[in-house]
Amino acid sequence: MKKIQWIFCLFLGLGVAGCSTAPTESLGEFRETVYVEGYLRAGNPVSGLFVGTTMPLSSVYDRDASALSDALVTIEADGVSYELSPVADRPGYYEQPDLIIESGKTYHLSVTTGLGVATAQTTVPIAPQVSGASALLIGGDAYRVTWEGETKGGYVTTRKSVELLEQIPLATQFGRFGGGFGGGVDTTGLGALRDSIAQADQWRFLQGSSLSLNPGQFSYYGIYSFAVYALDENYGDYLISSAQDEAALDEPRFHVTGGIGLFASMAADSVVFRVE
Repeated sequence: MKKIQWIFCLFLGLGVAGCSTAPTESLGEFRETVYVEGYLRAGNPVSGLFVGTTMPLSSVYDRDASALSDALVTIEADGVSYELSPVADRPGYYEQPDLIIESGKTYHLSVTTGLGVATAQTTVPIAPQVSGASALLIGGDAYRVTWEGETKGGYVTTRKSVELLEQIPLATQFGRFGGGFGGGVDTTGLGALRDSIAQADQWRFLQGSSLSLNPGQFSYYGIYSFAVYALDENYGDYLISSAQDEAALDEPRFHVTGGIGLFASMAADSVVFRVE
């Protein structure tokens, strides 16, 4: 997610004002633009939807300073409109605990501010069916996770610890003279960290249907979960279009009308296994 946030900050600073590649020419007049960022997760209420504005390229981006806490934010589904409420002590964030997201439904977002109206929509994908063995044996074969499903945006994955037990001795992991990374960072897709599982940027597994975890990627015995998130088209388009030459500054595909940002959805299934 760090790279996502970095790219967002870059475009928030640009204010989507056109600029020339010639270093001696003016960047043009700054035009403040509405920015939205919201992720709907199947089975969960609406929370953490952010509304703000872009800032001049010459300024340091400050999320709180750019936040808009007086916007009218609504999400419509099945002909019913839900108004989101500002989150206390979190400038620019909105929530609606009564709206539980469902796979297969389309949700329409409307954000009304003094700058106009920004709209977006997302159709929540169906969660994939994830399967894997009940245990990974240290010193044994790799643990293979597979999944089936349909998605327009692809998949991202994440591994999390559920219950950590004693630390695995290095000699058990890698042999008497071995060594290496033990898997202390339990994140792949949504965290966008380059750990021993990911080995690449977060969109590497967008069209994948399986993943193998090696015993050497774990530092502790215990119980772990491995989740696979099916992404909607908005999220998939954003990730793919963001994989570009950062010097080119081509605008990612946002799928937001009247503003910029990302209004996306996802649905997950997971498998729980023991490392023993």
